[in-house]
Amino acid sequence: MNKITKILCVAVLSVWILQIQPVYAASFKDVTSENVLATEIDYLVERGIIKGYPNGMFKPNDYVTKAQVAVMLTRALGLKTTNVKNPKYLDVPTTHIYFKEIAATQNAGIFDATKKFKPDGTLSRGEMAIVLQRAFKLKGSNSYQFTDVTEKTIGYKEILAIANNNITRGYQDGSFKPNLPLTRAHFSAFMARALTLSKVNLLKDPAYVYTYAFYSPDKDMRYTLNYQYSHNDNKNDVWTVTNRSTQEPFNDELLYGDDTVYGQAIAADFSTHYDLFIELPLRIGVIVHEDDDGPVNGNRITVKMTDGTVRAGGVNYKNVAILEETFIYSDVVKTYYFVDGIGLVKELHDEEVIYELLKRSKN
Repeated sequence: MNKITKILCVAVLSVWILQIQPVYAASFKDVTSENVLATEIDYLVERGIIKGYPNGMFKPNDYVTKAQVAVMLTRALGLKTTNVKNPKYLDVPTTHIYFKEIAATQNAGIFDATKKFKPDGTLSRGEMAIVLQRAFKLKGSNSYQFTDVTEKTIGYKEILAIANNNITRGYQDGSFKPNLPLTRAHFSAFMARALTLSKVNLLKDPAYVYTYAFYSPDKDMRYTLNYQYSHNDNKNDVWTVTNRSTQEPFNDELLYGDDTVYGQAIAADFSTHYDLFIELPLRIGVIVHEDDDGPVNGNRITVKMTDGTVRAGGVNYKNVAILEETFIYSDVVKTYYFVDGIGLVKELHDEEVIYELLKRSKN
């Protein structure tokens, strides 16, 4: 093989490798996969909404500037940057490198028409709430008890809106810190959550009988199980579970859900809590942290996707909510796949399929 041929082969191989290798936040020198906000940053990187710096850095702890926010929102929302109306900010001439993006976001009503835009200025957490509420038309006004947020706080209604949509939970001491400047990592996380917000219904549909393939790792046995709605016990939907081949009963399944939470449990005498309990609506990122207070702790639940795909029982499902659960005291990784209006269609423990929905039949 001559030298030119070798060079061409290497070049083709390099292009092929680049094509099959996804771009992740971990590709930034200063963002590791252990970063609690890595899922959100990954999401934006994969979609070309954030690109980092030429030296391979993301600078997650630097304060985000208003110009950077305008650029990210323009990309995320697909705003048009042609024929934009000049907002006539005194500090953003038409020659400004980000004039089009700043104008586009102002034209869209995300930023106010003021004398100065302050493109290199920081964005506070309260201002972030205002910007995201306007950009994504977020709704929700239920009271949320932040210790440092009152009706007199600038952005009060918008802060309630992002809190009601599970985009922020504030700090462990109960504060929101509305005047604190935002870092690049934190604004990226908040925006990615707003972009992936999903009001998915995770409950099983009582109008159907569900048939699952079930593998019990403890017994190393496989079953075909029928799940049939029985009744509501004034709190939970109770589903009767039976072995389809022997009619042997298994423990009932309890499902609880409304607009704000979802829980599932196996009905057994020793059960004192839900095996899976999460806040709604869903959005990507960590939604349960191992350091959170509660009856059960030591686990982390991360929403990896709200618009994923999965194949179960020969059916290809779209717009799947994919949740990953890890534990401090165990190496097992659980992955749940939920479909709106259907419920759980698949569950993995590491790479082993534990539950797989085979079919649903009208009751």
